[in-house]
Amino acid sequence: MKLELKRGKNYLNLGLAVDFPFSKSFRFSTTFYDTPSAYSLGYNNRCADGKYVIFCDYDDLSLTEIIAEVQFLQEKFVLSDFYIFKLDRENSWHAVCLDKVTLAECWEILHVSSCDGAFVNSVKNLNTRKWVLRIDKKGSRGAPKWHLTIQSRFNSKQKSNAHAEFLKKYWQVPIKKEGKYDTAKEIGIIRYNTASRTKGKV
Repeated sequence: MKLELKRGKNYLNLGLAVDFPFSKSFRFSTTFYDTPSAYSLGYNNRCADGKYVIFCDYDDLSLTEIIAEVQFLQEKFVLSDFYIFKLDRENSWHAVCLDKVTLAECWEILHVSSCDGAFVNSVKNLNTRKWVLRIDKKGSRGAPKWHLTIQSRFNSKQKSNAHAEFLKKYWQVPIKKEGKYDTAKEIGIIRYNTASRTKGKV
């Protein structure tokens, strides 16, 4: 019998493996997510036509590392500009790309990235099909602030007009409306707690 514990920023994974003589192994894994301490406001990345803009949530990475990773993602997936938002915790960032991709493409991009694991898997663990980024204060923590734009040589994908207008109006992000944009005008804003779930699988 082998017991494994893995602790993340806001989760604990418990794994148990049992090997029986002349039989198959049995493995059980359960993940416990921390109970949130506060409600906040967030916006999601789903577009009116069912596609998604790209949301990334990073922890424990310097700005230099964020820039390098975003440039890698831009080259690998032919993505346009990323807008970087600084959180009030050291080395914590949000990144947003307005390019519209399918759910499968968004899932692939996030799994290639160094995004926070709980954020990447939230669409499964929280039984949703939307990734959410915080826009307001959370408890004693301040709201995210736009920090910089990482420009790209690519600009071929259609972009979300609704998300672009939200970034411009809410954070005064200087977005040049170049390239192809849809005509949508609404995005989803929700009041939420920041994820408390237990997920198990055999």
